Amino acid sequence: MSNSKDLSGKVVIVTGGTMGIGFGMATRLAKHGASVVITSRNSDSGAAALTRLREAAGCEPGQVAYLQMDITSEGDNERLVAFAVKSYGRLDAIINNAVFPGDFQLLADESLESFERVMRTNVTGTYLGMRFAIRQFLAQGAKTGDNYSIINISSGATRDTGLRMAPYIASKLAVEGLTQAAALEYGRQGIRINTLLFGVFETEKAQQMHAAMPAFLEKNAAKHHVGRLGDPEHDAGEAAAYLISDRSSFVTGATLRIDGGMCL
Repeated sequence: MSNSKDLSGKVVIVTGGTMGIGFGMATRLAKHGASVVITSRNSDSGAAALTRLREAAGCEPGQVAYLQMDITSEGDNERLVAFAVKSYGRLDAIINNAVFPGDFQLLADESLESFERVMRTNVTGTYLGMRFAIRQFLAQGAKTGDNYSIINISSGATRDTGLRMAPYIASKLAVEGLTQAAALEYGRQGIRINTLLFGVFETEKAQQMHAAMPAFLEKNAAKHHVGRLGDPEHDAGEAAAYLISDRSSFVTGATLRIDGGMCL
């Protein structure tokens, strides 16, 4: 990785940033010089994750912050943006990363409660994150040529469709639709909105699942034609840094695949 601090002065929110891909992205963004706010729904993980983030990024304590919040709450999303602005004076980007995958039932066996939780977390939560970030960008004086960035998250499961994932797949396709529509609406105001589509990554949860089901690891490994699974910091983090930086100033409304060839 380059030691470039090309994101110095940028303030970025990463929801669901206390573990997994979210933590990897937050780490790499902080290494690039950004001030980063991470969130989680359960406060128990917050303090420890913040300490790990400071150590992993090698940054000053004040460069990263944590807020406990629920992305499905309108009030919490408004409070999150206000917290970032109070902490660092402005907001430049948000990554709507927090997710609920569902309980992996066949469609006819899926409970309405579980289906609605998937949609509320993945779609409504993304919408609310976008809504309050955009309002803050506009309040800061967003105009053509500015470089505000929103990154939403999709999944390789939307192309390499699997069983027992109907609500999750539907939610991620909806997120891609939100991305495209909002990119069209706000592009002239210097707000770029893109989607990162991820394959399978070496996260804590994935490692636990693969350890319990080695055959599933073999199946997932075979899908990724670069010969490995994704690294949360190197692969996801660098993609996020690119979409937040000035290097991607001509990119909006796009779905960028970070999937090791999974969707080929």
